[in-house]
Amino acid sequence: MAVPLDAPPAGGVLATTVVSPGAWPAAAPGARPSAASPPRRFGHPEVFAAIAALSFLAARLLPVLALPYTCPSKAVLGLPCATCGMTHAFVALAHGDLAAALAASPLGALLAGGAWLYALADGARLLAGRPFPHLPTGLLRAATVAGALALLANWAWLLAHRA
Repeated sequence: MAVPLDAPPAGGVLATTVVSPGAWPAAAPGARPSAASPPRRFGHPEVFAAIAALSFLAARLLPVLALPYTCPSKAVLGLPCATCGMTHAFVALAHGDLAAALAASPLGALLAGGAWLYALADGARLLAGRPFPHLPTGLLRAATVAGALALLANWAWLLAHRA
């Protein structure tokens, strides 16, 4: 059975893929995976959730603040970069010190909390057997702009509060 992938370009050829009859029938919305469903795979949402979970474990269990590292921007220019303090914020929040996390980097504290909540939510989604929700392109673009503005606001805060 041939399944069209896209509308043909003007004067072009229609792209198709061949699927064996009965290979993977379309499931009803909200249906649980069955033997006839495509195999589950470890995709982008799961990779990001794993990275978020590992960031918590690293911040909580490893002595990352004991490493002799200085931000290159701070060392060369004497000014913090836009992400300065985020490691301190992750470590402080992983140890339950919200005030220290916010003092180190407000955006770092927000990112740490958001990443760890995302890891928990994605784990719950996987356990429930639910697919990752489709996010509209407009929402993704708005989130990108909001993230860039948050990074600039964090940098302004760091510059205003540098010691």
